Amino acid sequence: MINEVWDPNMMAVFVSPAALELSEKLGFRHLHTRDRFWELLELGGITPKRVITSQERKALMDGMADGSLSNPVRLMFIEKKTSQLLRLGIGLTELNRRVAVASEKDRSAIPDDNDIKQFLAKVEALHPRILAFAISPDLFVQAFQIRYQGLTGTPGRQEFQMGGSEVWLLGSTTAQVRGVSLTAQEDLFLALGEHVSALRGGGGTGT
Repeated sequence: MINEVWDPNMMAVFVSPAALELSEKLGFRHLHTRDRFWELLELGGITPKRVITSQERKALMDGMADGSLSNPVRLMFIEKKTSQLLRLGIGLTELNRRVAVASEKDRSAIPDDNDIKQFLAKVEALHPRILAFAISPDLFVQAFQIRYQGLTGTPGRQEFQMGGSEVWLLGSTTAQVRGVSLTAQEDLFLALGEHVSALRGGGGTGT
């Protein structure tokens, strides 16, 4: 299973449902051509520039397709991008760390109760400032409603915390889903970015 990017006391950990098979093959997340994750991080000012550019993504895809992507080059890419994120206090993980799936819509991507228990135990141990869920509102409700009273699945900052961490629901970045339009999602990342900037300005570097 693809390694998490998650150190203690990070500013924000972004949570997906499950890793995609493409991510598992290449060793890094959010590389699908339809995934707007890196674009949205840059748009919101959460990263000062795009961590993975469209040119880098294309080079990885082409290299994987024609067999020219060597393992040393792939590992160097992973190390470089991981270091960038860690310096910014940004982490990446999944709720379901048992499987890699072809699509987030795959039923095997849905986390079970043990997945949620393991995730929450890690939150308690590593204390991220913010948990930002890049998942659909429906899946968010399905995963957590039994544990958090009054959870509605409304996108944005939630009224409850997980293990002392703020909770933000941003919607899936790979496809438009019910309840989160593309424009609304951009607004969510902008709001999160403003909040992260304020926390950083107050001395919260995340690392």
